[in-house]
Amino acid sequence: MAHQQFTGKLQEEMICPICLDILQDPATIDCGHNFCLSCITQSGEAADSVLKCPLCNKIVKRDTITPNWLLVNLVEKIQAMDPSDMQPETEELRCLRHGEKCHYFCEVDGKFLCVVCRESKDHKTHNTTLIEEAAQNYQGQIQSQIEVLQQKEREIIQAMAQGEHCIKVSMYQVELEKEMVIKAFRQLRKVLKEEKSFLLSRINWLGQEISKGEKLYVTSTKSQLNYLRKLKDSLKSRQCLPPGQLLQVIQPYLPRSEAFRFLNPTPVSMDLEKKLSDIKSRHDSLTKSLKKFKDILQADSKKDKSKFLSGLSEEDRKNPLTLDAASAHPDLIISQDLKTVTLKPVPQRVCAGDTDPERFYPFRCVLGLPGLCSGCQTWEAELQGPEGGGCVVGVASELVPRKGMLQIEPLSGFWALRIAGSECQALTETGTREDLSVCLRKVGVHVNHECGKVVFYDATTSNHLYTFHASFPGQIFPFFRLLVPGTQITLSP
Repeated sequence: MAHQQFTGKLQEEMICPICLDILQDPATIDCGHNFCLSCITQSGEAADSVLKCPLCNKIVKRDTITPNWLLVNLVEKIQAMDPSDMQPETEELRCLRHGEKCHYFCEVDGKFLCVVCRESKDHKTHNTTLIEEAAQNYQGQIQSQIEVLQQKEREIIQAMAQGEHCIKVSMYQVELEKEMVIKAFRQLRKVLKEEKSFLLSRINWLGQEISKGEKLYVTSTKSQLNYLRKLKDSLKSRQCLPPGQLLQVIQPYLPRSEAFRFLNPTPVSMDLEKKLSDIKSRHDSLTKSLKKFKDILQADSKKDKSKFLSGLSEEDRKNPLTLDAASAHPDLIISQDLKTVTLKPVPQRVCAGDTDPERFYPFRCVLGLPGLCSGCQTWEAELQGPEGGGCVVGVASELVPRKGMLQIEPLSGFWALRIAGSECQALTETGTREDLSVCLRKVGVHVNHECGKVVFYDATTSNHLYTFHASFPGQIFPFFRLLVPGTQITLSP
């Protein structure tokens, strides 16, 4: 019997305080308490580097969780025992004071009583029942509680189903809204393209008509000019003749000269001038409407983006970020606080390469920590260096290679901006860069893993810069590539 009691107590020691089940892959933390490895790993926020012990509330470092091999062996041996050894033997209950067999249970004190104890002054006024009846009563209470818990379980399952349905409906609405936005801008581009095409065709037609009129005008004026010059030359040639001969031949030429009138044709017809005026009016009206639309759109957009950024939770905006020194190229200098990375002024020559599989080589890159596999993350990076420095800033999939050539684009697992001097570009498709009209010195990055968004904004003005839409294959990490020697990137928060 003592062996069975010892076995039962030993089994109790093998229970995880979190899941209340037999320890699976037992692990020990700094304070000495033991838990299932999966239970203690999932305790607290996954992104935090520390956690609080569920038993003693002591703060311990997450990276100090170690397997407890002694408990692993004990758990295996206990699970291999005969189940009959785990069950306590039914023992006859006897009163310690009188040595009599206990037949009764005191509801007030929760004690087993013999006949003598039941009639004593300590218990005579208490509610006592036979042990079997008391056990049946508790069995009924247990059954009632089981039914209550089962009802709560059904309610939770129903609530989960409703919640999951709500999430699916919301995701459908998100996709529908995305399609509506794309459709609206596609229609707007179509209208503008058609308007542009029509205006240009009218202008081209008008140019052709004016060109035709130009030929007629030039032909008419030149012929009159030639006739005028012939008259003038005829008079000059006769002006030098002797008086008699002059009087004989001059008579027909003077009336012709006096009768000459320059018939000045209209260079551009009134009809064409009116059409040109109509085109200018249409263009001015269109330009005015587009400017008004652009001003309203930019003002609304600025308010909306500011509201979006200010609406991010403090946890999203202030999630502390550090640099992963283990992933840094040998030419990168990482500060002690892991917040600043600098490319050496005189980088090493790219030669045989670095053999450490964690390091980037030959591209001078480094990752940030923590990575993100769910939820949101927001951080900012300030850029300094010669002529503003040069770098690539964004996020990268955990699957990207760290050795050899890197194709920095979404299809390869990178969502990033290239910032160099006064230029800023979004690295989109293969070999394609989308220019962004901004001179950037401090860039903010907001990542929403569930929605598949990487949002870049100017951290100085809070103006939106660019948004990537993606379906992340797993965990993603902040990513930095330094392009110009002397370039320095400082992270916050």
